[in-house]
Amino acid sequence: MTKKIKKPSVAFISLTSCEGCQFAMLDLHGKFFELTKYIDLDEIRLLEDEKERSHYDIAFVEGNPVTKENLRTLKRIRKISDVVVVLGGCADIGGVWEIKNYHDYKKIGAYVYKECETIENEKIIEVPKAIKVDYVLPGCPIDAQNFLDLVYSLINGKPWALKMNPVCYECQINKNPCLLQEGKICFGPIAVGGCNSVCLNSRQECWACRGILDQSDEKITNLIKILAHHGWTKDDIIEKMEFFGARDRIEKALVTPEKKKK
Repeated sequence: MTKKIKKPSVAFISLTSCEGCQFAMLDLHGKFFELTKYIDLDEIRLLEDEKERSHYDIAFVEGNPVTKENLRTLKRIRKISDVVVVLGGCADIGGVWEIKNYHDYKKIGAYVYKECETIENEKIIEVPKAIKVDYVLPGCPIDAQNFLDLVYSLINGKPWALKMNPVCYECQINKNPCLLQEGKICFGPIAVGGCNSVCLNSRQECWACRGILDQSDEKITNLIKILAHHGWTKDDIIEKMEFFGARDRIEKALVTPEKKKK
């Protein structure tokens, strides 16, 4: 969307998710409903029954296409929407759903659902790998201010981009002690910021719920070396990266140069 559109039609599409990102938006209270002066809120499951439309100016997609039906919905939304925005970690990097990709999920599924043969148990795919997306709002859940900034930029036809600073940048502004220096597994130096270092403000390590910065593999491997110096093994580190779906990015960086050449 490059030009201002009078009251664009907007949809919030829920795939498989906890819908925490939509609750984060609703927690804006009056600020969220102020948006209805400028947009036509055509679909949002948390507020009304779903209505199937033939076109949306802007579609926000939350959750992961865990099922075949989810994937069909996702592709339909891409086809009928001018702008598609990925909403949250489950859609962006796989979220908690992607944990099963790192294990023998077929075997685990058979163990959990012994008496049920109709449960779908496919490999998890991130939304940006399934369809073309125009914007990404990362996080688990998203930062509500990021959402507002993007929406007002879109409805006014102005460019928008997420600032690509590491979480450490905000952590230092907030004068938090460095948990990495304390020997804890913290991914602040390589994780996408924009969350106001909310976890670290409560002394919880950063586990990169907003994904990994698009940077050289060397920075990632350097952080791994620092963590190893504190006694953490590779298995310890990548286990933490499973929580929000960023493990594959770490493993990619850890591939040896010889294997990359092949």
